[in-house]
Amino acid sequence: MKTLLISALIVFAVGCSEFNAPTASVTTDEAISYQYPPLDEALAAAEAAGYTVIDFARPTLDDNECDTVSSSRNAVTGQTVNINVAGICKLTIPGSSLPYDMVVTVVAPASCAGVCDFYPHPTQFAGNVEIRWDTRDFVLPEGIEFDEIVPLYVHDDGTIEEVSFVRSENRFITVTTNHFSRYIITSRVGS
Repeated sequence: MKTLLISALIVFAVGCSEFNAPTASVTTDEAISYQYPPLDEALAAAEAAGYTVIDFARPTLDDNECDTVSSSRNAVTGQTVNINVAGICKLTIPGSSLPYDMVVTVVAPASCAGVCDFYPHPTQFAGNVEIRWDTRDFVLPEGIEFDEIVPLYVHDDGTIEEVSFVRSENRFITVTTNHFSRYIITSRVGS
């Protein structure tokens, strides 16, 4: 009976850890390409749903393409981690929210668009983390004002939804979440 209970517990633990297990903590280009739907599909889904992706006013390395920008940090349980990706977005993880030590990576897959991906994905935190965009460098579409900016959450299946957020007077957009995903900064077409 004891062996049967231990076996059942092991199966349960493996089943649970498979469901919520984070990916490898070292993020490679290949791992990135498999963890989220392709960027062009996510942007097309946002536009099809009536959103315009907000761009950044920043030069690219070759003046033709949007460069990928990323930053990684070792995150240790109990210590707050801040990652700022080239002024595009900033991630703050309170030490009490880390479920275990990990390498955290923030990727702006196209530095001229308001998109940020977070790794390891999926990671479920023990508390909330904060993602903040400084919109002073955003290029707003004609007729769109700061108070019409809306962040979107991209589900693993590629569907999108608006997320709750805080818009501050100093032009920051802040999302509070308890897990990693892809987020896109947009405006509602015709809002």
